[in-house]
Amino acid sequence: MSLTYSDLQNEVARRATKDQGGTQFTTAIKNAINFSLKRICREALWRPLRRETTFDTETSYTTGSGGGTFTNASKSVTMVGATLITDNIQVGRLVKLSGSTTLFTIKTITGETTFTIDQNYGGTTVSGTGTYEILPKEEYNLPIQSTHRLFMWHEGYGTPTMVNFVTDQDFYSAGVSREETGIPTNYRMWGYNMVIEQPLEASVVTISSSSTADTSISTTVFGTVGGYPDSETITTNGSDGTTAVAGSKSFTSIERFVKAASSTGTITATTNSANVTVAVIPTGDQTSGVNYSKISLYLLPSSVIPVHVNYYKEVYSLVNSGDVHELGGDFDEAIILLSTSKLDYETNKIEADRFFALYQNELKSLRQQNVDKPDWFPRLLRAKESRSNRNRDFALTPFLTSRQFGSFFGPSVMP
Repeated sequence: MSLTYSDLQNEVARRATKDQGGTQFTTAIKNAINFSLKRICREALWRPLRRETTFDTETSYTTGSGGGTFTNASKSVTMVGATLITDNIQVGRLVKLSGSTTLFTIKTITGETTFTIDQNYGGTTVSGTGTYEILPKEEYNLPIQSTHRLFMWHEGYGTPTMVNFVTDQDFYSAGVSREETGIPTNYRMWGYNMVIEQPLEASVVTISSSSTADTSISTTVFGTVGGYPDSETITTNGSDGTTAVAGSKSFTSIERFVKAASSTGTITATTNSANVTVAVIPTGDQTSGVNYSKISLYLLPSSVIPVHVNYYKEVYSLVNSGDVHELGGDFDEAIILLSTSKLDYETNKIEADRFFALYQNELKSLRQQNVDKPDWFPRLLRAKESRSNRNRDFALTPFLTSRQFGSFFGPSVMP
């Protein structure tokens, strides 16, 4: 059974400060415990942090009755019958418009049937007769608090197939078509922030809590306003935390959303008249938010495929006295020893060295029973390195390899 946050503080205080009176060490002890907790999590692939989940890919979107209007030298598009907001179409998706060979990107979504593109339409003006296709969704959020210590797989080919990592440099230097569709076999990781989804267009941010008790809690939004980095502090309703409160600045993009105090409920930030949930901060967590890793799939998924994600998560910080960390009771001593050594290094190096040596010995013991085997977690590809039959640690079955790019992308059995 794990010690509570309060128990950990008491034990670190006993060893590091010899239970000296006063509260001058309280903040330092709390910080040392959380820093130590995160440091230990980076030491190895700890089994208690192993998680599994799935997400479904999204295919092309063509909802509507045709009847599109595209104007030469304009970025505005209208599609009669589309339901873009209702169907949660995101900014950034690729789109094709009839009458043009250009591959456009959705810049803003201004209504159920209207959106803007990243560059002017170069074809002949089409009034009410154009067609469109929003290509399959490319970007996906990985599970909360996941890092690059993960692998993904699916059964799109009928058998388990790992989705291989490829660097941005390799991807773009290959000169492949970004609009090619099929069964995804590669991914790029190129984003990491506290935002679930970006605003559809410039919008004020509205916040609310799931608990009426969360009154007058300050939150801060960081992002882009009018083309420049900016921020705004928005405070939850002073009498009822569930009552929505809107800010005054219109954000075109958002990087972070944080709160300044522990909360009873979850605090949510929305934009575009609550049509987009941009961020959620969980119960209790103070001054920080949920981190999301964002990946980009290739090929663009031509069908709905469940993608399985096996990953090791980052731990949440301990905030409340009764909080229990996610590693489990076996790790309590390591956390205490490392925290104590951190504090002692400020005043007594000899004693700090002793506690750190004890910590290293404890860590060695933990590795014997709590670390996953490396064959469960294959290493990432280096630049220009391919997964081949020579790299048997990557192979799904003997002689099974994967073509890297192009129309023959995917697994194939070598002769």
